[in-house]
Amino acid sequence: MKYWSALVAALCIASSTPSFGAPRLMSGDVTKNNVSQLTHQINWHPSLPQAEYEARRDGKMVFWMHMLGNLSGAT
Repeated sequence: MKYWSALVAALCIASSTPSFGAPRLMSGDVTKNNVSQLTHQINWHPSLPQAEYEARRDGKMVFWMHMLGNLSGAT
């Protein structure tokens, strides 16, 4: 639950930050570190059926993310 809370807090902060002028860019190293920290806090499953099974067993929800390319940004 604390991981979901951290993710929601990060999304709220990112969406509520006012932007004045040009957008502030992060370096590649900072972005890579942020993605690494986030992805290591999530219990990833190799298949949706496995995630659904474990969610039902534990009384939790499933967050399903389907994407092309790599989450690290190297698509």
